[in-house]
Amino acid sequence: MSLRFRCLGSLEIRSAHEWQAVAGGKARTLLAILMINAGEPVPVGRLIDELWCGNPPASARSLLRGYVLSLRRAIGQDGAAFLTAEANAYCLQVGRESVDAYRFEQLAVDGQEALRAGDVDRAARLLGAALALWCGPAFAAVATSPLIAAYAARLHELHLAALEARMEADLLAGRAEKLLGPLSQLMQEHPARERIIALWMRALNAQGRRAEALNSYVAARRRLAGEFGIEPGPHLRQAHREILAEDGVDDPPASDPPSAQVATGRKQPGATRDAPWQAPASIGDFTGRDVELAGCLKVLDQGPGTVMHLVAISGRAGVGKTTLTTRLAHLLRDTYPDGQLYADLHGDSAGSTAPGEVLGRFLRALGVQGSEMPETTDERSALLRSRLAGKRLLMLLDNAAGEQQVRPLLPGSGPSAAVVVSRRRLSALDVSHFVDLDVFSPACALSLLEQIAGVERVAAEPAAASALTTLCGHLPLAVRIAAARVSASPGTPMSWLVQQLMDERSRLDELSIGDLDVRTTIAAGYHGLSTVEQRALCRLALLDAADFPAWAVAAAVDLTTAENRQVLRALVDRRLLDEVRVDQVGQLRYGLHCLVRIFAREPDRQEPPAAQLAVIERALDSWLALAQTAGAALAAATLADIRPPRPIAARGDGVTAAAGSPSAWFEAERAAIAAAVAQAARLGRADLSWGLAAATHSFYELRDLFDDGQHAHETALAACRAAGDQLGEAVMLRDLADLHSSKPGSDVERKLEFAAAALRLFQQVRHTEGEADALYLCATVHRTRGDHAGAVARLEESLQACRSADYHLGELHVWQLLGIVRRQQGRNDEALTYATRALTIARDLGSSRDQSVALGLIGIIRRDQDEPHQAEQALVAAITIAEESGDPVQLAFLHGHLGALYVGSGHPRARPVLERGLELSRASHSVFGQALALNALGRLDLADGDAPAALDRLGTSAQLYRAAQNTYAEAKALAALAEAHRLAGDPEQARSSARAAVLIFRQLGNDTEADQTALLAADR
Repeated sequence: MSLRFRCLGSLEIRSAHEWQAVAGGKARTLLAILMINAGEPVPVGRLIDELWCGNPPASARSLLRGYVLSLRRAIGQDGAAFLTAEANAYCLQVGRESVDAYRFEQLAVDGQEALRAGDVDRAARLLGAALALWCGPAFAAVATSPLIAAYAARLHELHLAALEARMEADLLAGRAEKLLGPLSQLMQEHPARERIIALWMRALNAQGRRAEALNSYVAARRRLAGEFGIEPGPHLRQAHREILAEDGVDDPPASDPPSAQVATGRKQPGATRDAPWQAPASIGDFTGRDVELAGCLKVLDQGPGTVMHLVAISGRAGVGKTTLTTRLAHLLRDTYPDGQLYADLHGDSAGSTAPGEVLGRFLRALGVQGSEMPETTDERSALLRSRLAGKRLLMLLDNAAGEQQVRPLLPGSGPSAAVVVSRRRLSALDVSHFVDLDVFSPACALSLLEQIAGVERVAAEPAAASALTTLCGHLPLAVRIAAARVSASPGTPMSWLVQQLMDERSRLDELSIGDLDVRTTIAAGYHGLSTVEQRALCRLALLDAADFPAWAVAAAVDLTTAENRQVLRALVDRRLLDEVRVDQVGQLRYGLHCLVRIFAREPDRQEPPAAQLAVIERALDSWLALAQTAGAALAAATLADIRPPRPIAARGDGVTAAAGSPSAWFEAERAAIAAAVAQAARLGRADLSWGLAAATHSFYELRDLFDDGQHAHETALAACRAAGDQLGEAVMLRDLADLHSSKPGSDVERKLEFAAAALRLFQQVRHTEGEADALYLCATVHRTRGDHAGAVARLEESLQACRSADYHLGELHVWQLLGIVRRQQGRNDEALTYATRALTIARDLGSSRDQSVALGLIGIIRRDQDEPHQAEQALVAAITIAEESGDPVQLAFLHGHLGALYVGSGHPRARPVLERGLELSRASHSVFGQALALNALGRLDLADGDAPAALDRLGTSAQLYRAAQNTYAEAKALAALAEAHRLAGDPEQARSSARAAVLIFRQLGNDTEADQTALLAADR
């Protein structure tokens, strides 16, 4: 099969004879990423980062698998052959020539080479073919990701370059008359694009409109000088020379328009005589910051007034504060004709410049000489204000240490203005406009890389380019250095530098070129810290967690609450520590930029290894103690609370949140706990690793965070085996069996393997509660496989162990599962007895979730016994408890069961209750909940006589139940599906579905429902 893909417009696939759009936003984004990397495997982690822009849901991997399946279906019958899975990666197995973007690039390159070689006709044909591939903006209707945004931006730049080259070819071929209209439109869209203006000038000249062409040059030169502070580039100058050469006239350099005189520092009419112009040189590859520039210009680019406007720009080292300030200065030369004063106040170093010294420089620049210069700072400040009175001058104060250093330097009133740059936010100043600069977005970082290293280099290695900017932490200074190194080594692949940067021990060594050096820039702020603050930063850098609350900082740094607050404020002020966010329990969380973390981890700044280990262990101990506190306070425990032998007491500011809002606390600390589990394992502290995983297990299970839980437990399991920790190994195996028992689509034999291995280990270490849990989990696997006899046997063994250990929670779960098994066997009286026993124990234990589960089970049994009133009472009571305890997964199930009850009784609220259940299930990614709601909605459609809708919902429901490995529910859905087929007039399909349902009911030992369904399978 010959596949073609296009993205230069809508995203479409051509697998046969027609183009087809791709349904689903995430599927389109996934296809776009794979197209960009056509023929190359893309790691799953990279795909997840791109699809969810660095903030993936817990179920990202399973969702990704679903999107892959959707794309394979869209490709056609050979979809699996073209979209392959390999070594934790996916690959679109097609040649790059199958993608229109790559064909465009090749045609455009060939066309431009032909143009340079002088083959105008061939150039026009190739470039025309390249441009004909465009049907709209690249990746139209595709949700952006960092990679897609960068690639789309590059494609649009290449499109514009190809368009310019095609017009140049037409111009050389004598087709100037056809170009004036398109060129006029392009100039409106890209007023600063010099090659377009040059083409416009040459087209006008070719039509005999030489004066207009020369006037266009003057206008363009004026605009470039006034807006950007630059002279025309080679395209414009060459076009100007060509037109003048026709009359033997040279390009006169002295014909500067007034605004150009301002931009080049020459005196302009109305300007103060010998006005100072001290702003640093502008940077030609200035990138991004459009929003920040617009905000500053709105304040500073105003008419004269009496109030002095002050803009304060703050941000971390290397983020581009000075670059932005310099850009502003050059854009505002016309607005402030009396000059610009600039001073680096060296606030980042220990020896910051004294205000009096800076005032002396400013006054000398304004003409104050010799004995006129006052001695004291106050007198100089007063004289400066006098000299600036009534003048429009812009003052630029870079690297300010603080408000006290800045105040004496400011103009007293308007119409002068000032821009102050500092790492700190200078909140105590009377500031007109604050700008807090952060690192670049991924797209901006790639754009800067393109401008310095070249579009072609980035296009040749898009994955390496993205990785390079990520390893730079998207810090503008770091990206600029990396880009300069790439540009300086045209024969070295960009991927080589990426490999060098991967090693954190040498990354800062690599991020240095000439006088640009990331380490030196960070060190300037570090050396301004006190000894205590430096030690705190270096200790925090040892933690692998991406962000952390204040109590974790206090534990790691070993400070009191008051000392901790003071240190945090100092580190944040220096922009060496970031205030990341306020989390779900109202804690302010802090984090380190990746390059600051690497700087602080360097050996010459760190304590001895034993002291480092003690720092990490204090922090991990705090997370473990609070996780145990939160776990004990959750609405329900799924298994026995088994902890490492070493007791740890919860203390500090996190206790209240952990105990009072345990689910929110776990959500806030979820990523940090995952990092802590891995860090403890790497350090050989298996007890901390498995203790953290075990303490968080109930949260993982209650929230259906199967992938997160599995990763944490497998990491800790490996650490336990390496350390020979049998108890920890048993607990991790037990928890993995529990997670596998709940995870849709997981391997049944794998679940049983975990549970059986846990059982053997618990028996070896003589832990009866753990043994009871392992037996119970074995029973869940037997029930899933339809082996009810095996399930009951294991449950009876578990019950015996629970009673010998006085383990009431385990006993509760045994009664619950026995109730479910007996119901599926059609023995509802026994089922009701067991469910009622479970409810009694749940109430005695105060377990709200287990009360809700038991009441829900009672409601389902009552429904099966045709007691709708009692069923409704039980289900409504269960829903009330689940709402109070904030249990979205249980709420989804209960709404599905209540809706199913209402369908049977013809209740008018059946549909809204079921739609609510479906909404909750989708939000919590519950496959079983979705199947439950769709099944009941399908039966409601059946009752309404809507056979097509019923077939769709019931068919999907049966598939989802099969994926969730719920054989009893699958059989019920197949029985309902048989009715839908009969209503739709398809008796053969009806018999087929009914026979499949009967087979499952027989396997489950439920002869009652098997006999009832068999009637549908019989010929009529």
